[in-house]
Amino acid sequence: MNKELFIFLSNGNYLGFINNGYLYSRDGQYLGWLEGDFVWDSSGRFRGALIDVNNNKYVVINTLAVQPLPRVPRANPMGQTVLPPPPPNVSPIALPVGFKDGYTL
Repeated sequence: MNKELFIFLSNGNYLGFINNGYLYSRDGQYLGWLEGDFVWDSSGRFRGALIDVNNNKYVVINTLAVQPLPRVPRANPMGQTVLPPPPPNVSPIALPVGFKDGYTL
């Protein structure tokens, strides 16, 4: 398996991981894909940008900006995903005004 990037919510909870440019939940459910630093969900809806804060990764969306048009959905290329050992939750972060988590549990 390639090196995963772990993704967290702004409250510090572990959301999931990125493997080969695809985002999966902590339970291995296919959530979407990346194009550069932009994240799209499994139905093709824009979910935000991948950011790094204190060496932790988050998907956040600017609710005050015009969002890109939806994309054609992409299928899960891996089928059944092997789950990496989950990392511990991290300290919460404060998002700027107008920003929120791109995914919520």
